[in-house]
Amino acid sequence: MATLMRGYLVLSALLIQSLSCSNADLYNLAGSGPNAPDRTALEGMLCTPPATGDTFPVKVVFAVQGGQNVPIDFKTAIIQELSNLPSRPGVKYAFLAFHSVATGIQGSFVDVAGLRSAVTQFNGYSEVGPISLRAPLRLAKTLISGDMQSGCRGEVQRTRYVVFLFFLSEDLSCNYPQFNPGIEPQCNALMPDLQACSACELTRVAAGVKNLAETFGAGQVDVQPIYVRNTPTALAVAQAQAIALGGGTSVATATIASASLQTVIRGLNLTSLQQLLVLKRLIAFNRNVVSRSGELLVDSDGDGVPDRDEIALGLNPTNPDTDGDGLGDGVELKMGLDPLTPNLITGCSPFRDADGDRLNDCEERVLGTDACMGDTDGDGPNDLVEFLAGTNPIVPENLTDADRDGIINLDEIMAHTDPQSADNAYFAERGYVYSIADAAPTADGRACYHIRVENISLVDTLAKPNPPFADIPRGTNDIYLYAQFGREASARSFGVSSLRVDQVRFTPPSKKDPAGTIVVSPDDFILGR
Repeated sequence: MATLMRGYLVLSALLIQSLSCSNADLYNLAGSGPNAPDRTALEGMLCTPPATGDTFPVKVVFAVQGGQNVPIDFKTAIIQELSNLPSRPGVKYAFLAFHSVATGIQGSFVDVAGLRSAVTQFNGYSEVGPISLRAPLRLAKTLISGDMQSGCRGEVQRTRYVVFLFFLSEDLSCNYPQFNPGIEPQCNALMPDLQACSACELTRVAAGVKNLAETFGAGQVDVQPIYVRNTPTALAVAQAQAIALGGGTSVATATIASASLQTVIRGLNLTSLQQLLVLKRLIAFNRNVVSRSGELLVDSDGDGVPDRDEIALGLNPTNPDTDGDGLGDGVELKMGLDPLTPNLITGCSPFRDADGDRLNDCEERVLGTDACMGDTDGDGPNDLVEFLAGTNPIVPENLTDADRDGIINLDEIMAHTDPQSADNAYFAERGYVYSIADAAPTADGRACYHIRVENISLVDTLAKPNPPFADIPRGTNDIYLYAQFGREASARSFGVSSLRVDQVRFTPPSKKDPAGTIVVSPDDFILGR
């Protein structure tokens, strides 16, 4: 694997792919300054996180035929097996019963205890009338779309939704339109051929559920029909195939016997999104350095406002929130608020950082960023980094060159130079230098990389109070290292981020602690969103 090319400028066309790595969305950075004593470096291993647990949720809809003529053995087996599902991290369930219409016995996503409570009510479900497989699919669509619209956008993008439709009888929706308004006219025109009409309509409705993934940017949505019958009918088989076609799956079958249902239910795929994640972006950032118009400025409290500006404005350069209202001084200045007068922001908590990007939820509300998505616009840099760098965290700018100096904004952010001023000489001297190479994967197949970031400038910060703990010593620099992971085929970096924070103490002119390169380990990163 070739190491990083050096030169004065970063060319946006120079992708990591040119270095034999697998992901064309990851840029290399060229340009470096001298190996001066006021610089530090990080080097080591980084691996993609496992796509499991609460960070990669799975939301399951069990839609089960009940009511008239449903054998008691079937009901008993469903209740027993769903009640015995083990608790799985990140997996939640909803339970729908249907006959002519569908009813949400548990019409929201809950943990396994909530599912068990809902399933116990299934035995009393006693609806009569013609069977509609269309009805549960439409209710499942409403349930899932509601969850997508109300959920955190970043989490929805990592969520796998799956509908398991258990049915024993043929769909009669086309025969009874009074129970099923809104059948597609093209499908209805196929009557009196019930098989043709129902196959047409069920394919369309199942596809409508699956297409929610594209509509709302969800990770994945599937619809899995499970036909339960000792003696299958040609019509029901054709209808199951139609649902599978629209839902992006294949037909599963079982007999009414308890052992058969047990085998099918225990074999259902409840795993999270398993598409391979790759490193989309690696960004180092010294939070105590502001690069402005080719000048290196000290920001002791890391609020985005240089010390000299804070002093001029009457702010406290050792307190990121001078007025104590939960909004950093830099955020307030950027958004036209007075950092010396407390501003009350309702509907959020300044003590919560839902996405782990180091902007609190109230700051995100003021900035207009997504409080549960570390990189709101998906262009690679995390929201905090874009705010501190002076770019727009809600508009993708990865190909923009705001200052027209020949270096795109993304590369200036990565170099920790100023995207708003032509600072080519500063870029050449102070720009961060990255090297990324493929490494052996983990035992469970996750991609790993050998990484190195060097030429990270250090500054002589002021000592800062840190109650109830001891003061933070003078010269302390907070070095952030963000890793953005996503699916390889995704043009954007939507996925999940990880962060590690290192402190380096610099005492001019040349003393620093730690003195050498900081060693990076995969276990040192905190998983965000």
